[in-house]
This record gives sequence, structure tokens and C-alpha cells, in this order.
Amino acid sequence: MPVRSNRRKFITGLGAAGLGGLAGCLGSVPGLGSSDVEDGSDVGGTDRTLKLGVMQPLSGDLGSVGKPIRDAALLPVQQVQDSVSLEIEYDVVDTETSPSAGVQGAADLVAAEYPMVNGPAASDVTLQATQQVLIPYRTVSCSPSATSPTITSLNDAGLVFRTALSDSLQAVVLADRAVTDLGHDRAATLYVNNDYGWQLSQAFSRSFQARHGGTVTAQVPLKEGRSSYDDAIERVRTDDPELLVIIGYPKTGSQVFTDLGADAEEDILVTDGLQDGELQQEVDYSLDGIRGTAPLVGGPGNVTFTELYEDEYDAEPSIFTSHAYDATAVLLLANAYAGQNDGTAIRNAMQAVTTGNGQSVDPSSLADGLELAAEGEPVTYEGASSSVGFDENGDVVDATFEYWEFDQSADGGIAEIDRVNA
Repeated sequence: MPVRSNRRKFITGLGAAGLGGLAGCLGSVPGLGSSDVEDGSDVGGTDRTLKLGVMQPLSGDLGSVGKPIRDAALLPVQQVQDSVSLEIEYDVVDTETSPSAGVQGAADLVAAEYPMVNGPAASDVTLQATQQVLIPYRTVSCSPSATSPTITSLNDAGLVFRTALSDSLQAVVLADRAVTDLGHDRAATLYVNNDYGWQLSQAFSRSFQARHGGTVTAQVPLKEGRSSYDDAIERVRTDDPELLVIIGYPKTGSQVFTDLGADAEEDILVTDGLQDGELQQEVDYSLDGIRGTAPLVGGPGNVTFTELYEDEYDAEPSIFTSHAYDATAVLLLANAYAGQNDGTAIRNAMQAVTTGNGQSVDPSSLADGLELAAEGEPVTYEGASSSVGFDENGDVVDATFEYWEFDQSADGGIAEIDRVNA
């Protein structure tokens, strides 16, 4: 049966000095060791507890999408709780869509001896939480939605994984659609002022210019939490772009759409962070017809995941929910196969349970897969969002994107237009 931990050991002063002080009390935390697991472990078995931390934004700019992602991250636990001999202990922290809150939450989980984490969601939160806390304390993380290309090149000791696709791939699709579908060769970007926004804006600009000979007239940052973006909109329009590419999150996006107004002369393209049908209710005009790109959900286990999610939460899956399910499923399988709540051992098992010729496991057989993994039997997970094969950087390699548009008549307010391989 799962055990929900509500321990909240708030640790203050998490600058360099704060983390230095934290080191003393974390020196013997399980998950910070140097265990290796190559072919299963004789440490484990089924009479043990798997410990899982979940770091998702339940408030802040990503709060509206973070809650369904949190639900999907917990779904594997709800699914298997009555079917496996293993116990699962978990704790959920709200990152508040804030790097500082994310660092705090990561420290809470490490202090509470969680060796692995589903999350964080936002790229800038992931970068800060992993580099300041999770990597130094040998804690495995698997983000369902952090898409910044910066994550690929982290000096992370192999501890950072993600089930979401890198924005270096999304940028290519975004630029292609801007030219081949919308027919524009002059574009400008409005991007949320963090690593996710900046990196995707830069990657789009490079692809738009190099692949299509297009001109990017401006790249203008958007500071989160503003009551108006009129100044940014005025700046981005200075050199008369034909297309505005908006890169952000729902709360910021709703204000940008409000300030642009219904009579904007430019076409608009948006990215995955704004794939939220509820935005229609936050703006006083229809967003129908505004198009965007997002990673496509299309793994072998997607049908089963969708049924499980709808049965458990009486709601349809949304952006990154299948990626969150897969992140938890892989972490649980890796922990079971490692046989211990040790970050290094779990890290080594992440590749073992997603590649190779082990017993095939998908969302429909997750409980059986956990039992097999705990007994040291090789398993290979095939997920809901993709086949979930990781490369040497912890990135997934199955790259397909959805080209979509806002449509109030469609389920969830989002309609698929096309599927694109990157």
C-alpha cells in the first residue's frame, strides 16, 4: 500500500552557505551513495518500500497545468497499490513555478531521504533544483516537461532524465510551420524571461533563418507576473513582423493575448507551454484559429494510460500528463530493479529498464513489471508518451510533434491539425 508522507522540513538560506550547512546533515542520506546496479540487485526483493518524490507547480504561472501533471505522476502509484507486494512512499512538493521554491522543495525531499524525483516541471526550476541540490546529493530526477536544450549538456553525473522532448527539436518544427503553413518570412518572438523561453526563442530564430532564410525582427522578453505587456508588444512590433511567436505559460499568455486584442494584424504561433484550452476562459475574445506546436503523445501504452487517467480523475489527459505517468513508471521500475533507495543504483537502472531485451512492460502490465524488476528480472518499459528510450544525456529519442490550434468546439479546447517528425 502506498504511504503518503507529509513531512515538511523547511530549510532556510539555500544559497551556497545554506547548502554547505545542509551537507553535514545529509552525509548519510540513502540515495547519496555510490552503489552500482548492472544486472539487477540482490539487495532488494518485494518486501521493501520504494521512495518517490514529486516536484510539480501547483501554483504560480504553471499552476493550471501543474495539477493535472501532478495527478498523472501519482497515477502509477494509485494503479498498482493493491496489486504489488512492494510499498510505495511518496511526497509531493509545490514548486510554485519558482526556482527558489523548487530548490527549497528539492532540499526538503533530499532531507526526507527520497532518492528519486518526478519533476520539476519548468526548465528554469529544473536547472536550479538539479544543480543546487539533486545532483550534488546524488538524487535521480526525471522531468515530464522541462524542455530547455540546456538540460542536455548539464554536468549531471547521469542523474538527470526527462520524458519530454528538447526544444531544440520543437524549434525546427515551429520554424517549418511558420514558413510552410503560414507563409511568413518575417517573425518576432515574445518569450517568458527564463531559460525555457530564451533558449526556445534562440533556437527558433536560428532555425527560421538558417533553414528558411527568414528574418527575425526582434526577440522581446516577458517578465512573469506583470499586469500589462503593452510595452513589450510595442517593442516587438517596431519593425513590422508578419508573425508573432509567443513562448510562455498560461498565466502570462492570457495577459499577452488580452493586451494584443482580437484585432491583432499579425499571425500568431505559440509553443507547448500555452497548449491549454482553459486560456479561452481567461481572454475576452475567441482564440480559435491560433496555432501552436507541442510534443506528441503517442507511445505504445497511450490508450491504456488514457483509460486509467479518465477512470481515476474523471478528466481527459492534457499536456505532459502522459510524460508524467511515464516518468513515475520508469523511476519505480528502476528503484525496484536497483533493489535499494540509492540514487546511484537507481540511475544505473534507468537505462536497464528502458532498453534491452527484457520482459516488455507497458501501462497495462506495470504491476507485474514491478514485481519482476524487484526479483531482479530484466524488464523493458514502453510508455504512454513514447517508447521512452533514453540516450546518453538522459533525453528521449522518439521525436514526434503535434501541430494544433485553439478550437472551442474540440475536446479540451484544442484540435490537432497534423503530426510532424522532427
